[in-house]
Amino acid sequence: MKNLKGYINIKTDLDLIRININRIEEKEKTLKLEKDIYLELENKYSNLLNKMEEKLKDCRGIDRELLYEIMIKGTNVTRAVDKVAINYDMDSSTIWKNYYPEIKLKLKELESYASEIPV
Repeated sequence: MKNLKGYINIKTDLDLIRININRIEEKEKTLKLEKDIYLELENKYSNLLNKMEEKLKDCRGIDRELLYEIMIKGTNVTRAVDKVAINYDMDSSTIWKNYYPEIKLKLKELESYASEIPV
């Protein structure tokens, strides 16, 4: 009878086991909620990337390079315009006047979609 625990000890151990089981179940619920949030974010970011890729595929030439510089490389708009102007041997005012307005619309559309995604 040395190895047999007393009634009170067994009851205490059983209570601790039940408490741990409840704690684990609550943790599982929390992890499930967190996983759902991450899956939703993954979906939204994936959709945003797809939209960005579509915008790039729709553009050609100067529009595409300007959008690429701003959107993919993250270049400042002014620097991107200057860089594209140098690459195409054009005046930057021509880029601003003829190409940037269309790119600005595409960027605003992407920005409005991205603003729906929590950070």
